[in-house]
Amino acid sequence: MDRKRVLLLSAVLLLAAGVAAAQDTGRIEGRVTRTDGTPLGGVLVRIDGSDQVELTGPDGRFTLTAAPAGSYTLTFELLDRTDSQPGVEVTAGETTQVDKSVDWDISFAETITVTSASRRAERITEAPAAVTVVTEQEIDREAAHGQLPKLLEFTPGAEVTQSGVYDFNFNTRGLNSSLNRRVVTLIDGRDPSVPFLGAQEWAAISFPLDDLASAELVRGPSSALYGANAYNGVLNLTTKQPRYSQGGEVRLTAGELATTNADFRWATALGGDFYLKVLGGYHASEDYTVSRNVTPEYSIFCTRSGQEDCLPRERIPLVIEDDDEIKFGGIRLDKYLDSGSFFTLEGGRADIEGPVFQTGIGRVQLTDVTRPWARFNFTSTHWNLLGTWNRRDANDQRSLASGAPLYLDDENWGLELQGNSEFLSGRARVVGGLSYGEETIDSANPQGRQTLVFRPIDADMSAAYAQVDFDLTDALKLVLAGRYDESTLHDSQFSPKASLVWGLNPNHTLRFTYNEAFQVANYSEFFLQAQTTLPGTTTAALNLSAIENAFRPLLGGVTLGFGNIPVMALGNEDLEVEEIKSWEVGYSAILGRRAYLTID
Repeated sequence: MDRKRVLLLSAVLLLAAGVAAAQDTGRIEGRVTRTDGTPLGGVLVRIDGSDQVELTGPDGRFTLTAAPAGSYTLTFELLDRTDSQPGVEVTAGETTQVDKSVDWDISFAETITVTSASRRAERITEAPAAVTVVTEQEIDREAAHGQLPKLLEFTPGAEVTQSGVYDFNFNTRGLNSSLNRRVVTLIDGRDPSVPFLGAQEWAAISFPLDDLASAELVRGPSSALYGANAYNGVLNLTTKQPRYSQGGEVRLTAGELATTNADFRWATALGGDFYLKVLGGYHASEDYTVSRNVTPEYSIFCTRSGQEDCLPRERIPLVIEDDDEIKFGGIRLDKYLDSGSFFTLEGGRADIEGPVFQTGIGRVQLTDVTRPWARFNFTSTHWNLLGTWNRRDANDQRSLASGAPLYLDDENWGLELQGNSEFLSGRARVVGGLSYGEETIDSANPQGRQTLVFRPIDADMSAAYAQVDFDLTDALKLVLAGRYDESTLHDSQFSPKASLVWGLNPNHTLRFTYNEAFQVANYSEFFLQAQTTLPGTTTAALNLSAIENAFRPLLGGVTLGFGNIPVMALGNEDLEVEEIKSWEVGYSAILGRRAYLTID
């Protein structure tokens, strides 16, 4: 049985188990808040006498699923503070609501939780990695500008550079570069990067910025849980669930460069535990990018004496002059089951016209790009099944350096099955998963000629991963993780991880970590065949007719066509993966219950 069938069969069994669990048990859900109504994250909610424990999220919400019918006492714990709620009645097939208000004097730093470091919820001081969190409140304050990378400009260890109105490059713990892709970006588990380049197309992020519930940045190699290209970190973005963010909002923004942005978002309950979210937006602006076909707008460092202006001219002007336009929309439907499990069906699309991006073959202007996508998710206490689909139709991109029209259609889909469990009376936890995906790349123009690659390309990739946490003592935790990746693009890779997390006290933690990670060449580095120009010139073809004439007597007058030899940029199919090994010491602390400090 091949890998696709195994994963699909596992998914069917998982869904059947979720439905069966819904028929035999009930669930407890609620929210933990301060007396003033503000949410408390990081609170352990436990059913007394059982091993069912849940950590409240940043919004203070929790769900305890698969609870047998009966009467229970809930215990709420955060550091040295405890409270309880007796007489909680659970009925099979129904939901019991328990909202708890506590009068604890808790600071914001003590309530920060993260999921990205271990693929499960934990307090930020207990995470086996350096993690930065951008909270929902911070996101709301900056939502007007609509530029996701700018949320991360001043986060520790991050480098954000901007080459155009919508052209950003993002990296951590290393030198930044054009088309940097050493940090994997995930939106609710979906990778929205451009498959051909592996880099993010930030203009195609198809939601208003304030639809984000949180942004977590894991700093450091993370391939042990996330696979290829989690080389320097992972940016994990989580959007708001419609159930917990009901209502409508319209945002209108105007600013410099004739900027006009309009965003809307609406979420509501439909009845029968169905919840709907609809959103969309229109962003338009001028651009500070200018044409370079006559003269460049500035000079760069010259390599030869006597040269004064070494920024190369381009063969053609901007196809769309001073006018960027982005449209996007999306819809999400959630269905909750009585067991606490829920399904998500979601899809959207972004259309892009005008932005210019720096690439390996010079600047490229996007004149007509369409990015549809879809996501399916089933989530329960111990299982998560994720299915994603992305497509990118770029029917008219222009290489400004060579003047060549570039066509690129790429598509990918993937499935990931993840499970988690506790054992040894809760002193050990395991998270593991399987994934499979396929991608296709085609750069044929309307006449059938490839414009960026030699031939259409198909690739597939699969992986298995796991992480185990052991509480060696009440203060010392051992974390072991590993991932095995196979792909038609590269040799098989194993990425290990080991970490010791020593809690000096609940608010002060030392961490010792070893990581290995890898980065795979993108499709352009493997298979590129694109017309370009000689470095530093606008020469796109060479006249070698003199050489042809010299050999003509030997060839019996045969013409070889040396009068017009195009200058090409070519990939290398023999490239190997890039590897990194990291030893890390980290210190996390909550100081005076008012500040969070991390030193790595």
